[in-house]
Amino acid sequence: MRRDILSKKLFIFDLDGTLTESKAPMDSEMALLLNKLLEKKLVTVIGGGSFGQFQEQFIRKLKAPESLLKNLFLFPTTSTAFYRFLNDE
Repeated sequence: MRRDILSKKLFIFDLDGTLTESKAPMDSEMALLLNKLLEKKLVTVIGGGSFGQFQEQFIRKLKAPESLLKNLFLFPTTSTAFYRFLNDE
């Protein structure tokens, strides 16, 4: 099973109830683990909240260096919007 997981290029997570408690900010342990994953893999986070909710609950707590943000893809509002870090934004 470990070999199978290591072969994956993309990991997809739900925000509420998976990466965070429902509507609560992400804790520092989860932020550290996600930073380590972003060093090696692409990460997608899907959630039902607005982009503002993602900022409060996830992005501000992630504190990832810009070099890792190229591997992060965000799909707020139940995937009706798509955000990624591009050209330092």
